[in-house]
Amino acid sequence: MSRRIDNPGLSAKSNQTARAVLGSERPELHPELADRKICRAIVTLWSGDRKLAEASMRTPVLQTVCDNGSFTRLFTFALANVYFTYFDCLDDWDVGLFTMTAERLQQAVSQQSTTHSRDVLFAVRARPEVTIGKDAPSAIARLALEEDRDLPTVMKDAGLGDYATGRYAETARQQLYLDRIAQADPQQSYDWLSDLYQSEIADAPASGGRRFGHLVLEAMTNHRTDNPSRDWESTILKIGDDPRARGTVNWNKWWARIPLENVRRVIAWLSGEDIRLFLEAVEVYGRKNHHSDLLRMFSDRERFLKGLLELNMVKETRLFAGRSARSAIRQIMGTDLRTSITPITGGNYSSTAVIFMNCGDFHIVEGSHNFKVRVLRGDPPEIMSDWEMAQIDNYSFLYGVERDRLYGEDYVSLTHDVHKKWISDALLFIEQAGQYVSPEDVMTAETYQHVSATRPLPVRPKNWQRPNRRGQ
Repeated sequence: MSRRIDNPGLSAKSNQTARAVLGSERPELHPELADRKICRAIVTLWSGDRKLAEASMRTPVLQTVCDNGSFTRLFTFALANVYFTYFDCLDDWDVGLFTMTAERLQQAVSQQSTTHSRDVLFAVRARPEVTIGKDAPSAIARLALEEDRDLPTVMKDAGLGDYATGRYAETARQQLYLDRIAQADPQQSYDWLSDLYQSEIADAPASGGRRFGHLVLEAMTNHRTDNPSRDWESTILKIGDDPRARGTVNWNKWWARIPLENVRRVIAWLSGEDIRLFLEAVEVYGRKNHHSDLLRMFSDRERFLKGLLELNMVKETRLFAGRSARSAIRQIMGTDLRTSITPITGGNYSSTAVIFMNCGDFHIVEGSHNFKVRVLRGDPPEIMSDWEMAQIDNYSFLYGVERDRLYGEDYVSLTHDVHKKWISDALLFIEQAGQYVSPEDVMTAETYQHVSATRPLPVRPKNWQRPNRRGQ
């Protein structure tokens, strides 16, 4: 019980004197430090008062306090509290402070009588690999992972049950999550994923001046997969929000501190989701309203968009939809909806869904119903990168897509027709933009046979190599 009491055996006068010593100009030279009770009072005060510890705990002071404190049993427990509570923060307060605290703790433990209880004396003696050094939290996290046990139980068995709070425990918990992420299959679901987006976990301080959520986002997006599970992707988005929403508060807080390659990987995941959502919404609308013309041409539109995605040409997407279309998409997806949909208002756009696809040198703007597909070259339209707008009216949308572009040179607007001329025209315009898209990769076998026999198609460049398909 004694080590759980804040100041066992210390009078109010001793504590007052200890505070006065720490408030002096050179505490390490203060004559009161000749009294080992004052030295213990100082370490005990440090362990319970973070502000005082951060302001006054310096290597010369610690050295004098330890030299004069005689490493009594109570002094040792107080020093252990300091070490496990502040752990990696110690070097932020004074260079070398962590190493000195660890070394003095080992020295203090070595001078205590043998104990049969599983306490910190046992832990430092029997399990130095999980107690001493900055890699100690990683070691105990690895132990918990290997034994498939919860961290508190593993810490208790190691003799560290009294230190479930503080930076040592927090660092161990964080490392255990990161180890789990590294070993996990991103296409599977795990119970512990729901812990990661809790604010107290995601916002907790971590190494390098970042939040733990940054480390989670980076670790989860290090996995190279095209089809993460819904839980995996949802966890990422619940922490960082949509990585395409550049310049927003959440983007600056989270994604601005994540490697660009990882950000692009999440955007690629969302692009596949957007294309699937758009196509499903179009098909459901056609079937629900018995729109035979739309359904008849649906397979060609589906194959064209999915073909570009599978060829890894789609860098980024964005969904727009009218009120009825947004409601339909939400009904289709329910609670699984993970992507952002910007509302379009006005005109006949209530039931219209539109997808923008950034393919680098060219861009596709495709819509449902009688929406003409636009193929653009050059930079993407500015409205596609403005994620702070709450909604956009139909006139501003079309004006924003075609703004400052010459028809036939910078963009084309193509009608979906039964003769499939739009596919040939789109591929030829993309070729003019400097990109070759293999026609057979964006058409069904039947459509390719028809179009190649009736319409001109891009000529395959010399030395052209088929890009790796999505998932390869």
